Amino acid sequence: MLIGGAGGGVGGFAVQLARIAGARVIGTGAAETADHLRGLGAEPVVHGEGLADRARALAPRELGVPDSRICTVAAQVDGVTAANGASSPAGALEEIAVLVAAGRLRVPLAATFPVEEVRRATALQADRHVRGMVVIDL
Repeated sequence: MLIGGAGGGVGGFAVQLARIAGARVIGTGAAETADHLRGLGAEPVVHGEGLADRARALAPRELGVPDSRICTVAAQVDGVTAANGASSPAGALEEIAVLVAAGRLRVPLAATFPVEEVRRATALQADRHVRGMVVIDL
C-alpha cells in the first residue's frame, strides 16, 4: 500500500492500521521524516518529482489503480473516495480504542495547546509539516 503524507497525523494512523492488517506499506514524506516513517512501520520514499520511480524501485509493479481504490481526506477529487468519520464501519472507533489501549497503535502527538491558544495551534497545523496530532485541551 502506498500512503502519501505518511508522517502526518492521519497518515501515521493509516500506516499503523495498514501494518496491523498485514499490509506492506510504502510511505511518502520529506527526506527528514525517513526515520519517523520507519518507526511507524513504513518503507520511506521521498515525495516530489520522481516519486513514481522511487516507489517502483521499492515495489517493482505498476502503480496505477482504479479511482475507486484511492481514498483521500485532504481534497475532493472526482472519482476518488473522500474519507470521513461518518463513512467508518460500525464499531471502528471502538476497535481503534482497543488497539491504542493495548499499545498496538500509537497516537503521535505533535503538540498540545490550551483552548486559549487555539490560533497558535491552528497556525501550527496549517504549516502541514506536523508529525502527529495537534490537540486542543478543553
